[in-house]
Amino acid sequence: MMDGVWPEDISPKQAADMIDYYVQLVGVDHVGIATDDMFSTELVVQFATANASMYDDGGYMIDAFNKGATGNGELAKILAAITDDLWARGYSNEDLAKIYGGNKMRVYAQVWEGKPPERFLQENPERLRMRQEFQNLFHSR
Repeated sequence: MMDGVWPEDISPKQAADMIDYYVQLVGVDHVGIATDDMFSTELVVQFATANASMYDDGGYMIDAFNKGATGNGELAKILAAITDDLWARGYSNEDLAKIYGGNKMRVYAQVWEGKPPERFLQENPERLRMRQEFQNLFHSR
């Protein structure tokens, strides 16, 4: 969560602070960057307005957009700087792989595919190999 930071003004340090806070709170195996990290606010505003009761933020998000926010905390724009900051704090590449998608892949496999965590960990290297193979085949896309 943006914790009250104006969505388009989040700095790499603020993002790293938030990631670090949650890692310290619940552990690196339970933190990830949200899947709604988009470069456009159009769908976010439509969804948030239509489903305002789903957000327990005291109206912060809708208020920010109503006041003219044009961004929604697109961490992808500052991800390299966030990574540098987290490395400086002692995060390993393995930690960052979890935060930047590995944890979500594990949870998705558990929820959608019904796989226990230990089975996912056994199969994950093959998933990564296949992903790389597809990237090599379809590099131009």
